[in-house]
Amino acid sequence: ADPYSSWQRGSNENRNGRIRRYLPKGTSFEDLTQDELDAIVGEINDTPMKLLGYKTPNEVWDEEMAKLQSKQTDPKPAVALTS
Repeated sequence: ADPYSSWQRGSNENRNGRIRRYLPKGTSFEDLTQDELDAIVGEINDTPMKLLGYKTPNEVWDEEMAKLQSKQTDPKPAVALTS
């Protein structure tokens, strides 16, 4: 994306807008505790998104992690190809 071309980064700008609801521009992070930041992140990640089929980012993350873990614990047997 080109500098100062926010329309080229739609999902990024959407996420920035969500963050700005809690932390307006110019907010000092020095005044925030880790617990406050964790609460903001938790609320954002627990908000359903149309892009994710109205699932929350946390739900989608958990589903993807479960898929990866099932592949590691239950690998499919290799098949030898013969001609």
